Parts: sequence; C-alpha cells; structure tokens
Amino acid sequence: MKTVALIGANGFVGSEIANAIINEKRYSFIPVTRHDNLEKAIQKAEVVIHAANSGKRFFAENNPEIDFKESVEKTEIIKKLSINKRLILISSISARTQLDTVYGRNRRSCELIADTEKSLIIRLGPMYGTDKSIGVLNDIINNRKVYAAPTTEYAFVDVRYNAKKIISLVSEDDTIGIIEIGAKNGISLESLRNKLKSTSTFEGKDDTQIPVSPPNDAPDVNEVLLFAKSIME
Repeated sequence: MKTVALIGANGFVGSEIANAIINEKRYSFIPVTRHDNLEKAIQKAEVVIHAANSGKRFFAENNPEIDFKESVEKTEIIKKLSINKRLILISSISARTQLDTVYGRNRRSCELIADTEKSLIIRLGPMYGTDKSIGVLNDIINNRKVYAAPTTEYAFVDVRYNAKKIISLVSEDDTIGIIEIGAKNGISLESLRNKLKSTSTFEGKDDTQIPVSPPNDAPDVNEVLLFAKSIME
C-alpha cells in the first residue's frame, strides 16, 4: 500500500482529492495543511501531491510578491524535500495560456521547478462544485460583471471528476510529463450567460482555456448548466 502525502488538503481541489483518496482505500493517506510539519510528512510518503498553489488569479496580479512566495518558492521547497519520491504537481492551464500574467508565469515556473524524470504535472482549468464561491461561473450566476471577453471559452468540469482522475494516475508510475484535464469541449461565456438568463456584462480580453487532448472519459461541458441552475433555484 503506497503512502500518499497531499499538500493543500484543505483547499478547494485538495479537499476533493482527499475525499477521493479516502474512498479509494488503496493508499495510506497523509493530509498536509499549512499547520503541519511539511518535512516530516513528505519523509513518510512515497508519492507527494502538491495541490497547495492558490487559484486566485486576480489576487496574484495585485499581489505579485506574495503569489511568488506562496507558489514558486513553496514549490521549490517541496521539490527539494521530495527527492527520490514521485511528485505530482497540480497546476493550471493558465501556465500555457496566460504567460502574459503574473499568475500564469508563476504557475509555469512551478512546473519547470517540479519537472523531473519521475514527476507528473496535471493542469486544471475552470471548475465548479458546491463549495466554489468565487470565479466566473459564480459571477454569471449572480449577474456580476465578468472580467473576460464574451468569446472566452471554458471547459468547465466538476471538481470531483478532476479529483478522481488525479487519484487514478497516482499508481501509474510510468505516467509522467504534463496532462491537462477538463471537459471534452468548451462553452463561450456569452453562451453560458444567455442560457442561464443572466444579466452579466463582459470586460477584458479572451481567456479561452480548453485542455489539449482531454481524457477519453471527460464529461460534456454542458453539465455545468445543470449545476448552475441547481444553484440558482
């Protein structure tokens, strides 16, 4: 039975990964939060999942030094502590599509740091879930302005799908490199707004985030409509 340390176990994605690990019952699980001893936790593990980097893009742009410390510097520390262990970095599609932003550059820097012969980098795009209280989808649901172009296409996917997919890759030691996970297709923000009968307006540039070669079992993006409507009822 492999021992898996999950850094960022209380986060939006991390908490769902934690649930998936527990439900699998195939691994010895070490949840790691910022209150735990990082070095001791990693020492006990064979696999280290780093899911502690923030997904707050707007915060990163306005607080570049803090974001650098909390993402790039943190990843450097985790990499050094994880020598000879399988390291799985939970990254963002922004590391490919948003290199002109602080958030995107820092997430790409984390990928370059984590990249080894044994590591796996998993890029995630826009997600939804019962605990998700921020983001574009929430803005549209609540008729708020969206700071992206209406032509922007997102491959929205349930965070629980991502968590299960991530855990399915833990035991595949020969799966390395970069994988992007999300819905098998995208939906424009303008179309999403119209289908939800929202009054949101748009301001900003195109921020399309569609996974390159999504998994074969990736869900249809229109499932996000069912989730959004359930929240709005």
